[in-house]
Amino acid sequence: MGLLDTNCDGLAQLAAHCRSQAVALAGAPAADSVGAGFQATAAAVNDANAETARASQVMAARMHDTAAQLASAAAHFATTDQQSAARLRQLVPEV
Repeated sequence: MGLLDTNCDGLAQLAAHCRSQAVALAGAPAADSVGAGFQATAAAVNDANAETARASQVMAARMHDTAAQLASAAAHFATTDQQSAARLRQLVPEV
């Protein structure tokens, strides 16, 4: 098994970045409707804009979930590191 070198601060920073990007994406204004709805090209553009807005919301939700998982992983790794360090200190006699 290989060595896993984890940077807890880096994971926490990535989580914060994902969270801020998700907020920005979720808050992005939807595109305005174009032309009259009875025109085929205008209807197609409006449909594409609506799909883009829905996709943006799905991506924002996914980014929020990713941010939460990254923050949880960072906290878990930090706790594990602290527990491991405490166990190692118990094994080494004080001089």
